[in-house]
Formats: sequence, structure tokens, C-alpha cells
Amino acid sequence: MVSGVGRLKQRSTEFALGEMLKLLSSNPEKNLVRMARLAETLGTSEYQRHNAKVWREYFETALEQDPPPVAMQLVLRAIHSTSSRCLSRTVSNLLINSLWQGGAKRSAWERANEAKAPFIILMSPTMRCNLDCVGCYAGEYDQKDDLPMEVIDRIVSEGRELGIHAFTLLGGEPFVRKDVLDLLERNSDCDFLVFTNGTLIDEAAASRLAKAANIAVCFSVDGCEATNDARRGAGALRRTEKAMALMRAKKIPFGFSTMVTSQNYLEATSDEFCDHLIDQGCLFGFHFLYMPVGAGPDLALMPTPEQREYLRINGAERIRSEKALFVMDFWNDAPHVGGCIAGGRAYLHITSTGDVEPCIFTHFAADNIKEKSLTEVLKSPFFRAIQTRQPFSDNLLRPCMLIDEPHVIRDIVCSTGAHATHPGADDLITSYAEAIDDYAAGFKTIADAAWQAMRPHEVPYGTPADVLDEAGEFAGALR
Repeated sequence: MVSGVGRLKQRSTEFALGEMLKLLSSNPEKNLVRMARLAETLGTSEYQRHNAKVWREYFETALEQDPPPVAMQLVLRAIHSTSSRCLSRTVSNLLINSLWQGGAKRSAWERANEAKAPFIILMSPTMRCNLDCVGCYAGEYDQKDDLPMEVIDRIVSEGRELGIHAFTLLGGEPFVRKDVLDLLERNSDCDFLVFTNGTLIDEAAASRLAKAANIAVCFSVDGCEATNDARRGAGALRRTEKAMALMRAKKIPFGFSTMVTSQNYLEATSDEFCDHLIDQGCLFGFHFLYMPVGAGPDLALMPTPEQREYLRINGAERIRSEKALFVMDFWNDAPHVGGCIAGGRAYLHITSTGDVEPCIFTHFAADNIKEKSLTEVLKSPFFRAIQTRQPFSDNLLRPCMLIDEPHVIRDIVCSTGAHATHPGADDLITSYAEAIDDYAAGFKTIADAAWQAMRPHEVPYGTPADVLDEAGEFAGALR
């Protein structure tokens, strides 16, 4: 329990950060250094003060360069393109509520329950969508398949009790539901990332999002107009970019999400596409490999082992180093976070029917949130079986239990009695098993050679234990 003096210091810190954030929006070049200096003063441990000093020195050095380093360019672009209201609420919800205060709660819960409490919860309020995209894992759904709002409210409330203040809304198309905006507005102490095709965001919706200010939007874009619309329908990209224009006008932070396939991997990682996304105002983005899940998946759309190696070299890591755009790749970035982060280790996914899945691509569950509390689900044998086996490989370039170490998901489903969350989901571990094994073996040859060729001073990779220990030390220092 926080003491009276502790609460006073906490509120003073929040007030000081709030005031500094107001100044930051108008003059980030000057006030970034001042904020880092403030963090040095307010740090409660030597580790915190040291890191604040490192950031201050980086800002001082980077801001003197002309042009500034790419990372600094992104920081400045993010600040200039985000409203002071959004900036203040995001920092408050993510840094203070989620990391500072929430981190302590999650750590205490984990010690008491010998299980993991995720940093973020993914939910699909609906699987309905106004588009019909090729390769989407969403099937045919109607309103009766929506997750009731009273259940969503309970998930947020139970998450908050565990120290979770970050939520991601997926689908389907979240904005098919009009009550999603109400959800954001009544949970101002939480931060929401919403994945959307953008076609249902109009002026009125954008104004409500700007007022709520506790949101970042991630637009689904799969390439240039011809490539995108071939998958999403004629005119889809123009409608999405119209929504991006509304976000720019309202100064709401946003990014993109690209499903990378064997057909678009070159375009998705090209300078032309990345530069266009930056011009549209995207600050961040995700590269998601096409996964053989959903109804009747096309395995030919999976990036080949050779194409995955191309993505490792020319994809997210290269883009981050050369562009003012922070791109993430859950597969190739796995070495930075010690392997797979699903299964409650950092996140989980709750479907529109209430089934609790390890991630959005692992369509198996043992529990339903309508019948059990979040705490009960996190302590379940299904989630424990996943967490105790993470990382699934000593080679962190092969992090996935679905396509890299497929025997893992088969063993866990069999040993825990987990069930498929929709018809056809178990094809992944039955009728497609031989093809997936061949794929995994082909990629293993390439990935193992790449892993052995890496030297510690070249990339910030280490053994799984090293990465996890460093992550734990950092999280502990934040708390």
C-alpha cells in the first residue's frame, strides 16, 4: 500500500509531468531536455536516475545535430503531430498508470499467483466487418456473436485491478459497434489501440476520438492502391486515407498494419511505401505475417522461408534505422523481447464469443471470459503450459509455436484439452500439420544459420535467458 507521503510524491510527479507535457507540445526541442532532467530529479532509484540521465544526454546530443538522428526525428514528428490533450493522456495512461503504478500491481499479483499478468489485453468486440478481405481470419458473423458490453466493462475493470491499463480493440471492424466510442470515453484512465480499416470513421467519430484522447488508431493498409484494393475492395485505400486525413486534422496519433504475404512482401518493405505512409502521417506500424488460420487458409500466401529471411534483413529493423517510422514485426523482432510474448506473458486475446486465446493467430482456448474471471483464466493450465515453455526455441528467430515449433501447440492443446475457437481452426494441427512441419524445417535451416552468424556487438540479441533477465531488471526498475 502506498503511504500518504508516497501518494503526495506520486501526485506531485504527475502534476509536474502534466505541466511539462503542455510545454512539450509547443517547444519539444527545448523541453525534452527539461523533462529528462526532471525525471533525473524525481527518479526513486539509481537505475531510474541513470536512465533519465542517458536520455537527457541523448536529447542534448541529438538535438544539436542537423538533421537529427532518425529516432529523434520520429520523436519530434510524434510530438508535433499529436495534440497536447492526446499527448498528456497517453503519457499518463501508459507511463504512469500502466508502467509505474500498474507494473507494481502486476508484479505483486505474479508473485502471489505464480502466473503472468499481461501488460495489454486484446479484445475483439465484434467479428462483423463492412469489408470482405482476402485472407482475413474473420468468417461470417452477425450481431449475436458480439461480445456484450457488460462483459467488456468487466474485463476492463478486472484488468485495472491487476494493473492493466492498456487495451487493444480488433475485429472484424471495431467501429461497426457504435458503443465502442462510449467505452473509450468512460475509461479515461486507460489507453486504447484500435485496429480499423478506417472506412467508418467520419467527422463526428473523429471529434469524439479527439476529445477522449486516450486512443491511437492503427489503419489496415496492405500496399499501394492496386495491391490494397485487390484484397480489400475497390476504393478501400482512398476511404482509409480519408480517415487518416481526419486523424491528422484532429492531431490523433495513428499508424498502420500490413498483412505481409508471399505476394506483397517486397512492396510492404519498400522505401516508396514507407515514405507514403510517413507522408500520410503514420508514426508507427506492424508487419504481420500471413498465418494459415481461419476458414480455408491459403498456405501459398505465407511468406516462404527465404522471404522471411529477406524481411529480417530488409524489413522492420532496417526501416526503423532509416525512416522516422517505428515498425514492429512480431516474428523478426522476437529476439528483442525474448521470444513469443503471447499467452499472457505480455498479452492475450479475447474473442467476440468470449473465448480467451493466447494470441490473435492461436485459435484455441480452454476458458471463456463469460464464465470465469480474468484471474482464473490467467492461472489456467492452458496458459501456464504456454508460459512455462516460452521461449519455444533457443533460436529466437524461430519464436512461433504455430509455424516454427508446431509440435508445441499440438502438445499443449492435447495435454490441456483446449478446443478450437471456430470451425476449421484445428485444421492447423491436423490436416495442415505435414505442410506446416515442412515449412518449419525449411525455415529452421535458414534461421539457424542466421542466428549462428550474429555476433553480440552487431545486434542487441542474446540468449533467451539474457533477454528475459534484462527485461525483468528494467521492469523492476520502473516499478
